[in-house]
Amino acid sequence: MSTDKKTLAFYDSKAKDYATFALEVTEHPKLQAFMGALAPGARVLDLGCGVGWAAAGMQEAGFVVSAQDASAGLAEQARTRFGLEVRVAPFDALEARDAYGGIWCHFALQHAPIENRGDIFARLSQALVPGGILYVGVQSDPEPWRDSIERLYNPFSHGDLRALCAQSGLTVERIETGQGKGYDGRASENAYLWARRG
Repeated sequence: MSTDKKTLAFYDSKAKDYATFALEVTEHPKLQAFMGALAPGARVLDLGCGVGWAAAGMQEAGFVVSAQDASAGLAEQARTRFGLEVRVAPFDALEARDAYGGIWCHFALQHAPIENRGDIFARLSQALVPGGILYVGVQSDPEPWRDSIERLYNPFSHGDLRALCAQSGLTVERIETGQGKGYDGRASENAYLWARRG
């Protein structure tokens, strides 16, 4: 999650309202695909977990789940709605090594500062066990923007994702494309990265 003050202020102050929006999807094909790629009972991390729907789904499926988000407001929603214990910390506080069979990071990294991306991907790589899987969903629009509710977005091109993986010892399996719509109603182009630690 972002260290941008306006972005964090939105998620902290509007966490309950945002949770209602974020929980509209009850079944998520990409989460099902991610879980299907994991060993039974694997240890996984939901990084930028938001209100915790994915972490809760993985926990219910029998995985050992850790959850982390920079927003104390969203972490409280995850605790209230799903009973999850969420570490409140930014991306660059991730220090685990060889710990997770999979890392799920769904539409959170686009809030991270561009200059921190190399460090964040290095941390993601070292946190995975060899062969561990990384899923990242992000916006892929051409330019950064701040939306109508003051959240900062730093989108990723496919080239950005491939370069960051190559620099951090991750092998790209595929990058999928799609469209989405944010909480403020703005449509976006999206990218979905699937990679493994070499």
